[in-house]
Amino acid sequence: MAEKLRFCIVGPAYPLRGGIAQYLAILYSHLEKNHDVSFVSFKRQYPSFLFPGETQIDPGKPRIDVKPKALVDSINPLSWYTTFRYVKKLRPHLLVFKWWIPFFGPCYASICFLARKFAGARVLFICDNVIPHEKRIVDRIFTKLAFSQVDYFVTLSNSVLQDLKSVKPEAVAVEIAHPSYSYFTFGRMESAAAKKRLGIGGRVILFFGYVRAYKGVRYLLEAFAKARKKVDVTLVLVGEFYEPREPYLEQIDKLDIGENLVLVDRYVSDEEVGLFFSAADVVVLPYTSATQSGVVQIAFAFEKPVISTRVGGIPEVIQDGVNGILVPPCDSEAMARAIEKFFGEDLSGAFVKNIRESSFVFSWIPLVNALERFCSQSAGG
Repeated sequence: MAEKLRFCIVGPAYPLRGGIAQYLAILYSHLEKNHDVSFVSFKRQYPSFLFPGETQIDPGKPRIDVKPKALVDSINPLSWYTTFRYVKKLRPHLLVFKWWIPFFGPCYASICFLARKFAGARVLFICDNVIPHEKRIVDRIFTKLAFSQVDYFVTLSNSVLQDLKSVKPEAVAVEIAHPSYSYFTFGRMESAAAKKRLGIGGRVILFFGYVRAYKGVRYLLEAFAKARKKVDVTLVLVGEFYEPREPYLEQIDKLDIGENLVLVDRYVSDEEVGLFFSAADVVVLPYTSATQSGVVQIAFAFEKPVISTRVGGIPEVIQDGVNGILVPPCDSEAMARAIEKFFGEDLSGAFVKNIRESSFVFSWIPLVNALERFCSQSAGG
């Protein structure tokens, strides 16, 4: 675009960890090529008593320097006013937020209200979810409060778009597929070398992500135990437990699969992601519910097929029999058959070819173009 626009991204940034911070950093890197982009981050994202993990700080190093201004305290209204004052000085045409849980509703609504009324800014939310996986009584109230101050929405799947329309029927929204996380491919290595570093060999299936009830790990463990009877395969389970781990460890012992399972029960830094995805032959998502998944886009960036449950917007990305296999949720028998089929019929080659050929679908360009259009509209274009 010929016109240089002013964006301000509000959300977590390094040293805060996690997929949201990584997503926003990548978005920043694309927008700043042609525009003025500022980044306002949190000085406190979650109170410690509400955060189930060990730490909110990323142990690695940032690969994208977004130069964030850490101003927002999610539970301190004074910081919300301070953030507005800073945003007002920036005079952005568009404020861009990532929305994933209703907890941030009062904080975001306050910042957006002040910025719209007294700074003339327009607000856009990129929505991972509208209806959260783990529901609480105040969710809908906080969501409606925040959404009342939003001018434009981007949803990352059609299922999220439909949820948005149920909460805000008049929403001005566009659906854009979750872009690929090629950001992580700096750590790519030969599969054999990755397996050697992990001390394993042969076929490998990978689960990657936080362990929570809706992630369906218990069904994956059952499926793996069944599939192991017919397929010689190792399960690499990588993720920090956001709930008690003892029931999972007891299940592993009961199923007698410990010798064929590599458990990495901690948060993995960006530098390590490539090791695990390079080692994998297939990535498995046993979710009981979902809207979309960033893990799918990491897998596709590494050209790894995915076996997933048919939930939320995942079937919009994973085409059964084309780039992966879809099974019903909460069905360990069906997932076991999918694992057996993937390796028994040697589907990897065809799936990888299809992933490569459709990689353009998950480019960041459509998202950047959409933000430019909304920003230009807000700037009077």
